[in-house]
Amino acid sequence: MTISKGDVEQFFHRYAMVFKHGLEGSLDMETLRSLYSTQFIAAGPQGVMAGDNDDAFGERMSKEYEQYRQIGTKAMTVTAVEVHPIDKTHCLAHVGWNSEFEKDGRHINIPFTNTYLLEQNDGKLKAFGWITGDEVQLLKDNGLM
Repeated sequence: MTISKGDVEQFFHRYAMVFKHGLEGSLDMETLRSLYSTQFIAAGPQGVMAGDNDDAFGERMSKEYEQYRQIGTKAMTVTAVEVHPIDKTHCLAHVGWNSEFEKDGRHINIPFTNTYLLEQNDGKLKAFGWITGDEVQLLKDNGLM
């Protein structure tokens, strides 16, 4: 049985909830790390990197949430999920997001799409890779950096 769209949607709504808690300063590191595989790959305009889901990863993520708060990030909401099965335990997911910011009395929405590689082990989905656009440029274009 392949990974269902409903399972992937549920995974990303959980992911968004963890993000919300990170923005609020109440990040549960165990829950955050449960969303990712033991090792992962990430690709974007700056290149490709591989990483480990270890204590250092958790510390980096905590710092990233602090940076998000500093630039006025208020929420990250899932707007669309498209699933492409690879085999019974892997899929590719295109996920539409809307990021909400407040800066200088302005409310700014920035829609974007990321692509994720997911695996299912023991009935649990985990991200083992993602491909992102140029987030820094989007933030600069909208006066947030």
